[in-house]
Parts: sequence; structure tokens; C-alpha cells
Amino acid sequence: MRVDMIENKKKVMIVSVGGSEQPIIYSLNQQQPEFVIFFTSRDSRKIVRQQIEPALDYRPDDHEIITTLDEQNLVVSVEALLQRIPEILRQWNLDFDCVVGDYTGGTKTMSSALVMALAGKGCRYSYVGGTARDKEGLGIVINGREQQLHLQNPWDVLAIDAQREIRLLFNRCRFRAVQDLAERTAGRVEKKRPFFLALKDISEGFYRWDNFQYTQALNLLKRGVRILRPFAEGHSGRDLNLFFSQVTGCVDTLELIKNDTLLFKSNPSKKEPKMTSAADGRAAVIDLLANAVRRAEIDYKFEDAVARLYSAIEKTAKVRLKVGYQLDNSDLDVEKLHQSLRDNYMPAEPDEKIQLPLHRSFFLLAELGDPLGHSYLGAQEELRKALNVRNMSLLAHGFNPVTEKTYRNLLDIALTFMQLKVEDLPRFPLMEWDGDLL
Repeated sequence: MRVDMIENKKKVMIVSVGGSEQPIIYSLNQQQPEFVIFFTSRDSRKIVRQQIEPALDYRPDDHEIITTLDEQNLVVSVEALLQRIPEILRQWNLDFDCVVGDYTGGTKTMSSALVMALAGKGCRYSYVGGTARDKEGLGIVINGREQQLHLQNPWDVLAIDAQREIRLLFNRCRFRAVQDLAERTAGRVEKKRPFFLALKDISEGFYRWDNFQYTQALNLLKRGVRILRPFAEGHSGRDLNLFFSQVTGCVDTLELIKNDTLLFKSNPSKKEPKMTSAADGRAAVIDLLANAVRRAEIDYKFEDAVARLYSAIEKTAKVRLKVGYQLDNSDLDVEKLHQSLRDNYMPAEPDEKIQLPLHRSFFLLAELGDPLGHSYLGAQEELRKALNVRNMSLLAHGFNPVTEKTYRNLLDIALTFMQLKVEDLPRFPLMEWDGDLL
């Protein structure tokens, strides 16, 4: 495939040099790069000075020579290139996107080494073919019959490295990094551009979800699913279909969570959709627990995890009061309480807003005869110890780091309140593919 050379940029050509200088001279004269790196063996090094340079129609601004110590050894040759090319580019203040690798000359090992060293760097390749060769078509191109071919980097076209890196980052919940990488990759590929744009939307969707921006997350995930669907339906392998199925399931889960969050708002905005009758707050609290688990077990941020667990436990009481008794612990209406309970919750001032902290919310549930309130009373001492550690942490009122033990103790209490196991918590999808997926 022919492609245009890099426009409006300084060009760097890296050419492998073997026993035949004519194709290299032809390629350099055709492309006239400002900078040249000759990749030679110890024997072919002299060809650069004696035969190639005198035959050029122009003079490069600068050139360097990289010599492999063993032109038959692939590892040695690749190592020589990987070590010297970045140094030379820094010296010239240029990047790999200016580079074209011409692998016409040199031994087969040297040509292979050049292609491998530039794979995944965003470079392009060139090659001097021809309409006629000597040795009955099996030798080198006959002088005057050369044909310059400009080739895209297959690593860019297939985006193999990008797919692998995206998988690793996504599975570590590095969604911002995936979003950026998918967007850059989409700009380099053509046939697969919609696929990477879908991954960009999906990654940003899970990033928003992970930061409790549920409305934006839902819109992004729905758009990503819509773009990804044709790829999944046309893919015979299991990996992409499984990922697509998991993302689709997450969209359904997120719909429930988004609806549940309206329970936590005392005065929802008129612009917000009305809460459905199915909302009971459970999905939103469970999502908060799942978020805590990700912070602890993926990021090892136990303080952040404990803060989320505390919030989940508090919201468990809030939801039960609101759904079961139509009581709002952030603005308690004592008139809704039985006469025998009102005195315990009357404000000090007549117009004072009544806000119940975690402990009093659970005490009220216990006084109402609710099983959740009684569960709290049974775990009160253990919970108090865990919360004391949390209150003395760096992110609260003290200077002590939260340990994994504190996190696990509080997680067990939260799961007990919700009558759940860790396995019941919603999980983000995993990308299981490796290498070229499409």
C-alpha cells in the first residue's frame, strides 16, 4: 500500500545497508530526508562513505551510523538499534513520528531487526521493489527498474500493542489512560477507528461511574455499546462477545443505581427524572460498597475505601428510614413518629432542622422495631472500634494510616448489614483478549 510521506516535518530515514548500494541511493534520492541513520554491519559500513554518500543528489543536514556487531544475530541487531536510535533522535531534537525505516538493504536479519525495532513506535516503512530483478527474478532489483514503496506500520494498522495496553490498563481501572490511548489509536487506524472510539466512550463511562457521575456514565456507556455492537456481532471469538455482554449488563445495573440515588436527595431538581416505584436505594448502596472494594483491592487506598464503607453504612440507615418509614434523617419530621418517640428527637429550638448522624439513625430504626436497627446494636461495639480508627486517620481528624485490617473489619460489617457477600457486589467488566482482537 502506498501512502504519502510525512508532510511539513523534518524527515529521518533509517536505512539498513548491505552489499548492494543502488536501492539505498535510489530511496534516499527519492525521499531526500533531512536526517539519515545508516544501519550497517562491520563489512557494509565502508559502503556508506565510499559508494552511497558520493552518489546522492543532495546532502542531508546530518547523518549517523549504527553498526551491529553481528549481522546474523537478531537479538544483537535489535539491541543495537534500540539503544542508539533514541539517543540520536534526542540529539537532533526529533521524535519517532518523523522516522521512516527503509529495510531494503542489509542481511535478512538486519532488515528484520530494523522492522522490529520500529514496531509500535508510530513510524512508517519504505522499501525499494521493482518490476525486474536479476538472477531470473530472484536477485536484486535491476538498476533503472526500481519502484519506491511507502508502507504503513502494521503495528499501527492492526493496533496490536495498543490493544494489549488497553486491556492491561482497563483491567486495573485506569480508565482515563485507556480513554486517552483509545482516542490516540483511533486517530492512527482507519478500519478499526469505530472500535477504538467505542472503547474510548466505554472507558470514560466507567471512569464517570467510578466517580459517581452516574448520568454522564450512563450516556457514555450506552453510546459505546451502540458503536461496539456491530463488532461484537461480527466477531466469532468469545473474548469480545463476553466483554460486550458484560458492558451491556453494567448498563442495566447503572440504570438502577442512577434511579436509586434520587432517594438520597431531600429536594431533587425538577430537571431530574422521577424516581421509579422500584427504587429502594439498595442498588446505590451496593455500588458504594463495590467502589470501596475497588479502592482497596485495586488501588490499595484503604483510607478511601473506609470512607466509602462508612458512607455506605450511613446510607443503609438513611434508605431504610426513607423507604420503610418515609422518614428523612437529614431533615426529620418528628410529627411522623409515634408519640412515645417524639420527645427523644425534638429539636432544641422550634425551627431547628433535625439531622440524625449515623448512630442516632440506627437507634431510631431499633426503636421502630426494624431488624436493621437491631443488627446495628449487635455490632455496635465492633463498629465503634473500626470507626474510631477511621476518625483518627489522616483523612479525618488524626494522623494514623488506615490499615487493611480496619478496611476488612468495616467491610464485613457493611456486608452483614446488607446481607451480602463480596461475590454479590457488581463488578466492572474485564478485557480478556491479548494481541490482535479484530
